[in-house]
Amino acid sequence: MNPPSPYARSSYAPVNPDFTDGEEPEDNDYLRRWWVMVLERKWYALAAFVVIVAGVSAYTFLSTPIYAGQVTVQVLKHGSQVMRVADVVDSNITSEPDFNTQIKVLESLTILQNVANRLTPDELRLLLEPYKSHAGEPPSPASIIYHNRQIIPQRLSLMTAIEFRHPNPKIAARVANLIAVEYIAYNSRLRVEESLKAVDDLKDRADQQRKRVDEIANSLLAFRQRGNLISLVQSKDIVTEKLKALNMMGTQTNAHLKEAEVKWNQVQEWTKAGRSLSELPFITSQAKVGQLLVQVTTQKLSVTQLRDRYKDKHPRLIEAVNALNQTEQELQASLATAAESIKAEYENAVQTDEGARKALADQETKSLEIDKYAVEYDNLNRDFRVNEQLLESMMSRMRETSVTSSIETESARIIDRAYEPGNPVSPKVFFNLTLGVLAGLVAGFSVAFLIATLDDRIKTISAVETLVDLPLLGVIPEVKRMDQPDKAQIVSNGSDPAIVEAFLSLYSNLRINDESRNARLILVTSTLPSEGKSFITTNLGLTFASQGQRTVIVDCDLRKPNVERSFRLQTTAGVISYCLQGSALDDIIVKNVHPYLDIISTGGRAKNPIQLFNSKEFETLVVELSKRYDRVLFDTPPLGAVSDALNILPLMDGAIYTIHFNRVRRKAAQQCTRRLLAVNVPVFGAVMNGMNTGITGDYYMENNSKLFKEYYNPGGEPPVTSQSS
Repeated sequence: MNPPSPYARSSYAPVNPDFTDGEEPEDNDYLRRWWVMVLERKWYALAAFVVIVAGVSAYTFLSTPIYAGQVTVQVLKHGSQVMRVADVVDSNITSEPDFNTQIKVLESLTILQNVANRLTPDELRLLLEPYKSHAGEPPSPASIIYHNRQIIPQRLSLMTAIEFRHPNPKIAARVANLIAVEYIAYNSRLRVEESLKAVDDLKDRADQQRKRVDEIANSLLAFRQRGNLISLVQSKDIVTEKLKALNMMGTQTNAHLKEAEVKWNQVQEWTKAGRSLSELPFITSQAKVGQLLVQVTTQKLSVTQLRDRYKDKHPRLIEAVNALNQTEQELQASLATAAESIKAEYENAVQTDEGARKALADQETKSLEIDKYAVEYDNLNRDFRVNEQLLESMMSRMRETSVTSSIETESARIIDRAYEPGNPVSPKVFFNLTLGVLAGLVAGFSVAFLIATLDDRIKTISAVETLVDLPLLGVIPEVKRMDQPDKAQIVSNGSDPAIVEAFLSLYSNLRINDESRNARLILVTSTLPSEGKSFITTNLGLTFASQGQRTVIVDCDLRKPNVERSFRLQTTAGVISYCLQGSALDDIIVKNVHPYLDIISTGGRAKNPIQLFNSKEFETLVVELSKRYDRVLFDTPPLGAVSDALNILPLMDGAIYTIHFNRVRRKAAQQCTRRLLAVNVPVFGAVMNGMNTGITGDYYMENNSKLFKEYYNPGGEPPVTSQSS
């Protein structure tokens, strides 16, 4: 596959002559974009608008008038109380869920059925009359009330509105009032019924409770007689005092035992280790041991002094040593005696502690026996008191409930009663029509936007450059109400100055780039038929000729030739006769159709154009024309229909791609441009033809279509300029 053409977009400088440096301004005008979408598809939007408005109008003016009766009810936070006694049914409103519960009671089917039962026969007839039909039985009164009533709680209050709608204003007010009255009566009946049920239930429970109290009293009396509980209280006090004393004594003996045990353990450890017991404080604290320790210390000091003064055989030293030995023997005997006394003290402490523990355990056993009787007695006595109090509470509550059940109280009151309405609430003519208009506008905009979303045709300059990936050479405005020959020669007859100026702009753009400025052989093609490629070819040729360049237009659309008709010519010789019949070049050229402009027609129709375009004769024709003329324009068939142009393109210096405004789909244009670029022949750019010059066209041209109109003033005086300009 050939590489993409280097002349596609990146190497071609002038994108749009109206934009500086080839850059387009950013389009952030979203509101205008929407408006253009609607204008372009105004008939779809108008149809949707008319359908919606007509439907709403028909519904509004053909509907039966509906009247609304409305009652305002205040739900009381606390029901009226004659006595300070709690009701069996709690009707106090203390939270939002309580209020919502009352609203649900208002909406209940029980209330509505009771309202239907309250209506008189005449009122029932008026209620059912609008719903009678020949198709079947009318709905039940409760069903009619259910579907036409509305409960409307008032925000941040305990007020609620009860509304009933009906074609008969009298029935609307009557039913609304009955709903409020029945709601209040329902709550009162509910309280009375629940109170009477509670009285009967309390009476049964009180009889059962009385039997229970009698049984416990008899059990308590029998237990007293069996356990002699009159002296049990005094015995409990004595045992408790003894238990306290024994517990204190046990604590003391245990502490003494631990102290004696520690001393005896130290004596055993010192003896086993061969250490002197004189190092233990509780041994040295004994008087005799302490005296002997002092004597030993004094005598050792004396012996030391004598050794320093005398020799070992000196009598005084020998006497002092003997005295020291005697004292140490006495000390050892005293230490042994002290150790025996510590052992005896420990054994005595063990016996004393065991005796205290046994006495304490015996006393605790005795106390537990007494507690066992006391616990059983206390349980019976407590059970008796509790059941006796419960019986008294039941009797008191039964009397209170019996009294309050006969007192009528209200949990709600009517603030505003419903009166017969004078004006219907439905249909709301002004509201419905306004809503219909708004809905129609929304539907119209939505339909237009939906169609615009599904529409992928190329309409804008930016779409040509970004989607088709070709630089835009020029924009040709739409030509209206003009014959084909006049339209094909509009540059020469000057019937539309804006179009003439557009082709001059196209000519200028082609001269900016070296490739297009020096190109002699230029192919013009398009995506689809009727995009105006022949119109572009003829008028571009006239533009070249008007600038003094020798130009020839070659009609290469051998299937549907158009150039000959565009110039009102009748020829028999052309491209076909030259290539197939050997006609001379001068014989097929129609010279001086306009100054500097010649024409070569097809000379008929060909069955196999591709074979002709690939022939040496056609190649020779192209070469000869490039020698004779400054510009040779080849009008070729649309690339989306046939591939004739691709067979001619390798012989060309470049190509111009024609795109008709709002006609070519993006995908088709992209496919065709890719095929053109694959030939590796310069594609100078695209020309957008047939641009709408109205509001939508001005938008799609990105606000540049007015520039020429504001500058050019046909039929008037030229704009006054300063000398410097």
